[in-house]
Amino acid sequence: MIHQCTSNGSRRYLLWLFLFFGMVVQAQDVNALIDKLKTELQSHPDAKRTAVIFSDLTWYYSNVSSDSALVYGGKALREAQKLGDSTLIAQVYSDVGAVHFRKGDYQQSKENYLKCLKIRKARKDTKGIAKVQNNLGNIYERTFDYKKSMESFLEALAYFESINDQKNTLTIKGNIGLVLLKLKDYPKAKKYIQEEIDFETTNNLNDGLCVSCTNMGNVLLKMKDTTGALHYYEKALKACQSVGNNKGISSALSNIGSVKADQKKSQEALALYQKSLEVRQRLNSDLDEAVSQLKVAKEEVAQGQFKEAKFILKSVEPLFEKQHFKDHALQTYQLLVAVYAHENLGDSVIYYTEKYTDAKDQALEEFTLKATNELETKYQTEKKEKELLQQEIKNRKKTTWLIILSLITLFVGLIGYLIYRQQRLKNSQQKQEFELQAAIAQIESQNQLHEQRLAISRDLHDNIGAQLTFIISTVENLKFGFPNVEAKLSAQLTKISDFSKTTIQELRDTIWAMNNDNFTMEELRSRLMNFLEKAQMAQDQVNLQFVISAELDAFHLTSLEGINLYRSIQEAVNNALKYAKAQSIQVSAQQHENEILVQITDDGIGFLEATVVNGNGLYNMKKRMEEIGGTCTIASNEGTGTQVTFTLKR
Repeated sequence: MIHQCTSNGSRRYLLWLFLFFGMVVQAQDVNALIDKLKTELQSHPDAKRTAVIFSDLTWYYSNVSSDSALVYGGKALREAQKLGDSTLIAQVYSDVGAVHFRKGDYQQSKENYLKCLKIRKARKDTKGIAKVQNNLGNIYERTFDYKKSMESFLEALAYFESINDQKNTLTIKGNIGLVLLKLKDYPKAKKYIQEEIDFETTNNLNDGLCVSCTNMGNVLLKMKDTTGALHYYEKALKACQSVGNNKGISSALSNIGSVKADQKKSQEALALYQKSLEVRQRLNSDLDEAVSQLKVAKEEVAQGQFKEAKFILKSVEPLFEKQHFKDHALQTYQLLVAVYAHENLGDSVIYYTEKYTDAKDQALEEFTLKATNELETKYQTEKKEKELLQQEIKNRKKTTWLIILSLITLFVGLIGYLIYRQQRLKNSQQKQEFELQAAIAQIESQNQLHEQRLAISRDLHDNIGAQLTFIISTVENLKFGFPNVEAKLSAQLTKISDFSKTTIQELRDTIWAMNNDNFTMEELRSRLMNFLEKAQMAQDQVNLQFVISAELDAFHLTSLEGINLYRSIQEAVNNALKYAKAQSIQVSAQQHENEILVQITDDGIGFLEATVVNGNGLYNMKKRMEEIGGTCTIASNEGTGTQVTFTLKR
């Protein structure tokens, strides 16, 4: 569990007064505040007060019912936008971001916090910016981007220390301790979190203790101090109950259940898991509920109740994969291996063993890339922290090698089995050898073709590219050498130079496509991001967004498919920038059944298709998509924006 920072000001003033005077806010007090606000709404207050009440209800409901919180968040945002109150709009975005975070929808949470951050930066609200940075750090920590997480936390920490804000300083230190916990630096994590707990205990801040005691329990459990972990989990449960934090209550019950399960007290563990599930269901958070169900499944496997465990595991597996909840997905795969082994389903055992190994390797690679030596930038010596991080990477590499050796052992066994079968099936072996020879011949042919493409691309780069560069240089020299040249001629020279530069860029894109027989959607994503960043710099008043589904990462495109799809997207975005007069342009790519679906949507002036004569741009987009077996459709009406859709069958 992590701490989130909330905004200052008049909102939630009752709750803050209770906290600062050391009073314990009971769960029924939160419900009483909600009822009081609803009663005030019935008295028809003015527009500003109505918007503030909706915003307060969003916050109070965030720990009671996520669905209700989002309903009031939508109402608050609409009212704040009507008023044009940027401070209140930013606050609502922050509250809605907190609700999505507690639901486990980190993408939506991040989007709302970034909107809030943009407004607060425009208003130069340094304290508000620091609080949003802390919340973004929490999101990055949950999505395993520890480098960005630490950057956000440290930026927020620097501000709160500069104004001697002890409460927020220690809150962020506790969050840094949670990152250290994920990096397995348990002693240091314990130190940071203990500082926070001491402050919250002294000041009777039960809302903070609800979170920090849970984190301390997690640290002690990793350090094999079961008794200490249980003590802090029980302390967290008491604190969460006192402030009505249902998410915290559920987590505390689940954690206590895990300790009981480790102590072989299965019945007590299952009872606690069931109570945790009942509380989480009030929050309407599918992800939190799935985490609790996973613990139930683990205990049922331990008791030999494989059928019940299998039903739960198959239901939570898609959610963990969709939300990229890697730790829980790994646990799910491990348990499914045990279930299918019990059922003697060898193929399924191999399938989930491979899924577990692949996911573990990917997690290790991502960790190695993202973990940095920035953890001691301000509080510990840089050299010591670097040594700790290097030791962690070494341990990870050792684990990776152990996994690789296990895979090699598995492959050796499979090869032995294949050799045994080959001795008995000589005819099948001869057929396989013939097919192998044909495949080798095909590979050689493809290699020759690839070499020819490389030669052509080199010629294009060395000859045509050099000539175009010479043209640009010559034009620029003419403009410099004749500064008083006629304006019309100067404009023509500028056009020639710009056209040559554009041609060079297109030539580079073509060479990029020719140098690959095929490439992944991830490579196309990188190319598109470079293009969209340049477009954003040229049209900074337009909000450009690019969203690509993770499902497409495994898709491969031929060089022709890639360049045609890339060029078509370029054309659609350029058309929107030139003619649509849009404030927002969104490029999205996702898998739809057996098709790649790419949509470019703008909120511009639109047009009546019947009155528009198709120019080269629209014709070229349709022609390019037809060449690769795809389609291009355009939907637009005056005043409602335009949507261009590309589909490509796989």
